Amino acid sequence: MEVSMVVRRRRKSPFVKLFTKTPKGVVCPHFYELVLSNGCPFNCSYCYLKLTFRGESHPTLFTNPWREVQRELDTLRLDGVCVFATGELADSLAITPPLLKDALVYFTQKNDRYLLLLTKSVNTNILKKREPSNQIIVSFSVNSEPSARRFEKGVPSPLKRLEAAKELKEKGWRVRIRLDPIILDTGLGGYRKIAQGIAALKPEMVTLGSLRQYPMLYAFQPNAPRAELEKSWDGRMRYPVKTRVKVYSQIAEWLGFQPSLCKETVEVWKELSWKFDGCNCTGENDRPKKMQRM
Repeated sequence: MEVSMVVRRRRKSPFVKLFTKTPKGVVCPHFYELVLSNGCPFNCSYCYLKLTFRGESHPTLFTNPWREVQRELDTLRLDGVCVFATGELADSLAITPPLLKDALVYFTQKNDRYLLLLTKSVNTNILKKREPSNQIIVSFSVNSEPSARRFEKGVPSPLKRLEAAKELKEKGWRVRIRLDPIILDTGLGGYRKIAQGIAALKPEMVTLGSLRQYPMLYAFQPNAPRAELEKSWDGRMRYPVKTRVKVYSQIAEWLGFQPSLCKETVEVWKELSWKFDGCNCTGENDRPKKMQRM
């Protein structure tokens, strides 16, 4: 994988943020972000980072001393057990952040907080060199093979990502899978194989998400998929409700169990009659209720 530019600098903004941007009517519990890096070396044409960073998503690795990050974490008063996600504005593992090693040590020593790593990469050496910890969760984002070939440039194939997930799981690591975004430009049938692969892996959690993007993305990514999308009430371009319900129902049948959904609307949950029982960035009992500092 060639990376055109990697920026290394000190971070001036807080490292810990509570994600609260989801509009009412979209099911997405608040969760903590732990920002160890920004951006991504991959070139996925649907990626919201292209809009967030106005067309540029070069990886930025923060070089602050770990003590500055730990100071923020230690001054949080947590209401319950919480997950800290590092992959909201970055791929957690594609390029190893300098701060990640200390983060792994820190969270391994805690029992009321978990570190979530979200990745499309197979760069897992930093984990394979360590003993697995219940406090560290590794989530692999995958797609169908046809969608990956068309829309995920420079990314390891979905099957290679599942192989990396299997290797970590066999070593004792906690593994989750996120099948997101489901893209219908290449057809729903292509998702059967990856769904069956996920089912065989038996990860601790599976979360699905369908293509959803803001219209302004097309200004920075003209080749972003758009077939069958229509403007939703939340401002995003989404597939019609009936289409999403059909897609999720079919993939759940291929999986053999009910998965969770990512940033999906209440109406879809009701149409499916599914029970929300946690999702990729949280778990049933580890969702943050509010953010406080001592």
